[in-house]
Amino acid sequence: MGRLRRIAGTALRRVQSVRPYRRVMRLMAGRHVTIREATDVEKLATQRWFNPKRNPPQDLHRNPLVTDLIAHCLGRLVGFVQLVRHPPEHTPYVGYWLFSLYVRPPFRGAGIGETLSLAIIDRARGEGAQMLDLLVFNDNIPAIRMYRKLGFEMHTIAELEPQLARERNLSGRRRVVMRKRLEMHG
Repeated sequence: MGRLRRIAGTALRRVQSVRPYRRVMRLMAGRHVTIREATDVEKLATQRWFNPKRNPPQDLHRNPLVTDLIAHCLGRLVGFVQLVRHPPEHTPYVGYWLFSLYVRPPFRGAGIGETLSLAIIDRARGEGAQMLDLLVFNDNIPAIRMYRKLGFEMHTIAELEPQLARERNLSGRRRVVMRKRLEMHG
């Protein structure tokens, strides 16, 4: 069963990388995707995505520094992202951060991740943020490509580098910081 899932996953990723597929999916999703703040039930569902082997906490407390947005498509919860506002005492994570962007595999390539990211950018800009940061694995080329399309650039936060190096040594994967300068519209 595990081998079959890997083969199916590989086939799905290949199909999703083809331009005509992405065009069709964007047209379909564009008409049927809604973005809004997550309810507690939806937060529990997303916790299961990120931690499928653990029971999620039953008492999700509201954190005023975090805004959880979800994407629905054709009545299904298909994506999630967070805007996290880190105060100065959270060094090296200071300022506005896009965290935990996730789109369910069958819906990737449909522009949902981009739509969720744009909603976070608009929210941060509306709150007066001058910059928005994020972390992404350096081998996640589709995500990096999307973030660059949205105006993010590679950035280094010196205080964060030791943590990122430790993570790489433990997991074998390296995360990098990307930053977008937010111009005010008006």
